[in-house]
Amino acid sequence: MKLYHITKNGTLHFQLKNGRLAAVYPDTGYVRVSHNLKNFIREEFKQNMLKRFNSTVENKNPGNVTMWPINKRVKTKTMQPVYTDLYYKAFAYDDGRMYKYPNKVFYEMESSKCELYPNDIEALMDLLTEFEAKNC
Repeated sequence: MKLYHITKNGTLHFQLKNGRLAAVYPDTGYVRVSHNLKNFIREEFKQNMLKRFNSTVENKNPGNVTMWPINKRVKTKTMQPVYTDLYYKAFAYDDGRMYKYPNKVFYEMESSKCELYPNDIEALMDLLTEFEAKNC
């Protein structure tokens, strides 16, 4: 792993052993890595991408490289209220009238969030070094 650029915000930009680019954002707690260079159909596409990454390192301009977060995802479940009016048909009456449901109704919503480490540079660097050891 080679450090090649530090921005004025404190973001650290690295080039990993296999040529991929990575960024550590200490203020937000994210670690991001560019896509893998293994699964190209033709070898020339891989070489072009590697040239692009190397020119990014030489120019110290990481602004045009797409990166994805590698932080651990944590699933959360929340209860969300239903804002539409719900109606039910009373079976005790045969006249077919609909009645508004009197109680509040909720539904369970599952989402995921990244586990963040804001202002903890050691945890962020550990996350990046573990990623490099596993994937590069």
